[in-house]
Amino acid sequence: MTRSPTFLSRLGDTAVAALSKHWTVRTYAPDELIIAHRESGRDVFFILEGHARITLFSENGREIFYGDRGPGDIVGEVAAIDGKARSASVVALEATRAARLPAPAFRRLIADHPEFSWALLEHLAAGIRHMTERVYEFSTFVVRRRLILELLRRAEKPHEAASPVVIDPAPTHFELAASISTHREAVSREMSALAKKGLIERRGRRLLLCDVAALEMLAGKEE
Repeated sequence: MTRSPTFLSRLGDTAVAALSKHWTVRTYAPDELIIAHRESGRDVFFILEGHARITLFSENGREIFYGDRGPGDIVGEVAAIDGKARSASVVALEATRAARLPAPAFRRLIADHPEFSWALLEHLAAGIRHMTERVYEFSTFVVRRRLILELLRRAEKPHEAASPVVIDPAPTHFELAASISTHREAVSREMSALAKKGLIERRGRRLLLCDVAALEMLAGKEE
């Protein structure tokens, strides 16, 4: 399954140059907060190197993953647009370089650069489609089907249906559970079942999807 284009990849050189005139760059250590849930900041961030995770904690302490972001991705844009508190936290997964753009400069770029505005619209539309798909999955699919779809989404690159693909590093069962709205025990059970069927295999820090065609068939079945 292919990944949507990053925000910066949607922009031409002129728009990127105009953007970079106003941002400041710093490096975040692994597990360091880039954005904190419910804080009042409005600035926008662009991931330049490394990866960050969008996450929330429920009232009972359960962590919920909304997705990972890598080079070229934008985070924090929602608060800059609607002026409300941050809707989630963004945490560096590794040493991560991010550019911080003040909210006033972000709004000026939207007003002065149609290319920037259109890239933002495409980005927001892609996010809405993604969330719509996930709500549908959580509401209608059993755990195994949700798990397989998540594994296919995490595959490193586009693939031929018959070719094995790798997820590197392999996500933990806890991470997968948080990503598909279930508990770790359910993920462990389903991962074990898929491994016994020869559909997945753990090799060191990597997870191999051994039969993508079979996984896609299982993911497409109606329950």
